Amino acid sequence: MFEQPIKKIVRNLKKHEKSLFPIEKQFFDLMKVAAKDTPQMKLDEFVHSLVPEHSKKLRNIQRPIFEKLDKLAKYMPEDLYNEYFILREQTERKLSNEPVYIPFSLKEFHYKLGRIKERIDKGSNYQAKLAIKGLCELSDYSVPKSVRESRGFSQKWYEEKQANILLKISRTFEESVLKDDEDLKSLIKISRAQMYNIPTNINFNRKSFIYDLQEITDKLEDRKLARRMVRTAVKLPTSKENISAFIMKAESRSSSQIGYDMLSGAIGTVDHILAHHKGGKDNISNYVLSSGYMNSEKAHERFAIFLRKNPEIRIYAQNHIDRLIELANAGVFKKIGLSKSYITDLARRLEKLSASDPPLILDTSALK
Repeated sequence: MFEQPIKKIVRNLKKHEKSLFPIEKQFFDLMKVAAKDTPQMKLDEFVHSLVPEHSKKLRNIQRPIFEKLDKLAKYMPEDLYNEYFILREQTERKLSNEPVYIPFSLKEFHYKLGRIKERIDKGSNYQAKLAIKGLCELSDYSVPKSVRESRGFSQKWYEEKQANILLKISRTFEESVLKDDEDLKSLIKISRAQMYNIPTNINFNRKSFIYDLQEITDKLEDRKLARRMVRTAVKLPTSKENISAFIMKAESRSSSQIGYDMLSGAIGTVDHILAHHKGGKDNISNYVLSSGYMNSEKAHERFAIFLRKNPEIRIYAQNHIDRLIELANAGVFKKIGLSKSYITDLARRLEKLSASDPPLILDTSALK
């Protein structure tokens, strides 16, 4: 669908417009304007047309945050400051779209492959789903950091192991139904360059920067300074809260992946009411529909705490209950063998988990 001209994409998504999160809604509004002016433009071409303007806007927001980090870094011991300096030098090259050498990381490769898998799994191509599952299984290899840093562990062996896995993934990809997938081609191309120490253009990634910064600050004896630096870095804008960050994140992605990223936050996902690691069961009584963003944001946090941080969930929860009631009253629950009591049980459970101040009271009176 997202490989179509932008005019057709806008027409197809219009009915889902109200479900989009704020930043994605802003992006969709820009799409609607472009659909009138350049209706045949492709989605990735549209993003590229926005990059010059939004690259400058994002840099203006990022600059003072990096400047504050640079000032804080001057209080670090010389050896750690040198590590930080290398990280910042690499970061500036990424932001300036200059080639940079970044060592290959199988863990990061697996994460990015997983994001592509999410998009492919939402499609209808069964062979593609099998192929991406196979690639993810090949990349699912890790050696704990504590083991890698232990005495007697061969770093050379570990790097050779990663190289062999990447080579196997590359060959499997080239022989699969996914060989024309632009996002996979780009990921494997960049990963090969990293593996063989070839400088290449890599987009700045906020999450990776914070992770790399923490790798350095974890070695600081001054824990107060370490916390200040990480708290400062976390202020870098995310694609969930800033339209320019969203556009720059989409810059190197295919039309299909951009479209998926635009919708994925609002797509319903199965969320555990009581987290699995806290004893929550894998059954319908412990499931609730949650948006992709909210599910990811909540993670393992207790519902009462999450509700205090996100009071708008009170509205979303009632909307969810209302929709369930509509389905139950229309006979859908009966067709699938689900008791209407699921709705009232869900309402009572959310009320109990929300604690007080005030509790989450959901209206189920419309249930017949």
